[in-house]
Amino acid sequence: MEVTKMKPGDRHYKAYVGPPTQYDVMGATQFRLLCTLGLRADHTVLDIGCGSLRAGRLFIGYLDPERYFGIDPNQWLIEEAIENQVGKDLISLKKPRFDYNSEFNSDIFSQQFDYIVAQSIFSHTGSDIISTALNNFHGSLKADGLVAATFVEGISDFEGEGWIYPECVNYRRGKIDSMAKEAGFSVLRLPWYHPSQTWYLLAKDKDRLPNRVMLRQLGGAILFDPEFENSWKQSKRVQSNIMNFVRQALPEPIKKSLKKMLKEGD
Repeated sequence: MEVTKMKPGDRHYKAYVGPPTQYDVMGATQFRLLCTLGLRADHTVLDIGCGSLRAGRLFIGYLDPERYFGIDPNQWLIEEAIENQVGKDLISLKKPRFDYNSEFNSDIFSQQFDYIVAQSIFSHTGSDIISTALNNFHGSLKADGLVAATFVEGISDFEGEGWIYPECVNYRRGKIDSMAKEAGFSVLRLPWYHPSQTWYLLAKDKDRLPNRVMLRQLGGAILFDPEFENSWKQSKRVQSNIMNFVRQALPEPIKKSLKKMLKEGD
């Protein structure tokens, strides 16, 4: 089967981590965000849930040797990314480090980081795992460091525990704020574009977060691509947000019926 016809979660390094047709964009947008926030080649980056190196392949090439660190429990994803996307020569040159623990144990590398990025991780986890991860991040982040993480915002909070994949879970904005603050972070919701989630920025020092003037530069728009028009067309963005909340508000039996109807129509 062609990769572009695969579903998110299928066992292929481009599909297992999300929509395979967005593999390139979802890596590039993370790289662009951190560079806009001040990432330089001599900084250190910890990529949580680095998976098949969607963003990692860009960070590895950009950063100085021994500055990129990735954690993912699926070792096969990293290995296939190195074989098909990065190449062993670049790995030898830049010397990134990887760990395969599933406990978000960020102190495994025995150092603190300038940036920690967790894209589409907390969209698949219960609040128990989020709290553990954020507390670990606090201990692994430099005093002036930043954590960039995405969440699926919703009208209610997911009540389950553990790891939920490939299903997505959502949390209210207030719940996201409280989880970050309980871990010792100041938190800021970012306007940076994401097709289905929302970026949040966390810092130990509140003054390290962007001010209102800076936030105007954090749009992350993708131009000249119809698939991402809602990144810069306000009306489409609002419509997308409304539809997301409507889907969450529908009773579960109705959602199951709609899914069944759509599947039968394929």
